[in-house]
This record gives sequence, C-alpha cells and structure tokens, in this order.
Amino acid sequence: MLRFNHTFNVSVDIVWGVIGQVDRVDWVPGVKQCVLEGDVRTLDLPGAGEIQEKIILCDPKAFELTYQCTKSPIPLEHHEARMRLSALSNGACEFTWEADILPIKFEGFLKDSMTGALAQLIEVVAQADGQ
Repeated sequence: MLRFNHTFNVSVDIVWGVIGQVDRVDWVPGVKQCVLEGDVRTLDLPGAGEIQEKIILCDPKAFELTYQCTKSPIPLEHHEARMRLSALSNGACEFTWEADILPIKFEGFLKDSMTGALAQLIEVVAQADGQ
C-alpha cells in the first residue's frame, strides 16, 4: 500500500473544495479533461490514453473520497485509492492519500503519479487560499 500524508495550513473546506469536486483535474498532472457520468469519471491523458475511475465514496461530511480504477492503458488487476482530510486544532488539516495496486510491479508508476499530483495539489490549494 502506498500512503502519503501532508499537512495543509488551511481549513479542510479549502482542500475539500479541490479534491471533493471529483471532476476537477487542475491538480492532476497530465490530465487534460475529465468527464463525469454518474459515479464514473473518465480522465483523458494525451499520449497515455484513457483512464476510468468509479467513485465508491464521496462524503463531504467526513471529507473522504474513495475510488477504483476500472479501465487503464496498463493491465491492472486492482486499484483502489482513498483520500481523507482531518481538521487540526490550529485550523490546518491533515491530508492522507492511500492506494493499493495490483500487480505490484506498477506500484512505482503509481507512486510517481501520486507524488506529482500531491505537489500540484499543494500549489492549487495555495492559490485557492490566496497564498
């Protein structure tokens, strides 16, 4: 399992305003378009192909998003990821992003992808907060 943690010095509402919009892609490097149909989002990655993800849970009260990749240009047996936000007493929030992937040989690819997305998310959240 891959796991990333980051403390944002903004409220959970600001971060959720980005990740809670499941068709928002400005924080995901390489994705040019996202189409949301029901609980399935289709992401277009020029040069790499199309990815489809099923939204399993999008809970704005718990600040939690869980999704599974159901279609990918690489042969996946399983991919499930979960993002959670927790409010901190100082007004900041803790972001946790976990993902499981099979076959395990694609874990390095997923780790690189998640690392890039987290870096972009940090920038987008800073802009949303006016920093």
